[in-house]
Amino acid sequence: MIHKFNIHDLDWQEWGRGPRFQASRKPLTPKTDPAPKIGASLYRLAPGKRAFPRHYHAANDEAVFILKGTGTLLYGAAEYDVAPGDYVHLPAGTGEAHQLVNTGEADLEYLCFSSMIEPEVTVYPDSDKVGIFTGRAPGSPVARAGATVEILRHETADYWDGEEER
Repeated sequence: MIHKFNIHDLDWQEWGRGPRFQASRKPLTPKTDPAPKIGASLYRLAPGKRAFPRHYHAANDEAVFILKGTGTLLYGAAEYDVAPGDYVHLPAGTGEAHQLVNTGEADLEYLCFSSMIEPEVTVYPDSDKVGIFTGRAPGSPVARAGATVEILRHETADYWDGEEER
């Protein structure tokens, strides 16, 4: 079965936290079982805002396609200007954190696509956290039945740590 609709018929979903993280989103991915293998959403960021903390993925590639406005893509230690028509592929497994920031003076709108491989491990280097996700995309308020999310403080341990006592 196909999943067809017109994006103009969807309502914007608002979310955020604090002064930096505010976004509007129109999720395009159907909430079906089995889960889709590709995720897609339309995002809108006001000037100075970002949708997510800087992060990188172990399993899932992401891609963004800029529709309106301008911004800056943070990727590892580099910064890239983005404008309408720009397409950026963000491969998984690189260990390079990324974040899109609206550094322009008008709203920034972009399509975001991602593979939907489970489980997903997402690392947040600025806050020293690791997220483990099943049944939902990282950062998504939408979850399937049985979804699990674990956000842990990143702490390095030896593989055998704590096993000798057992």
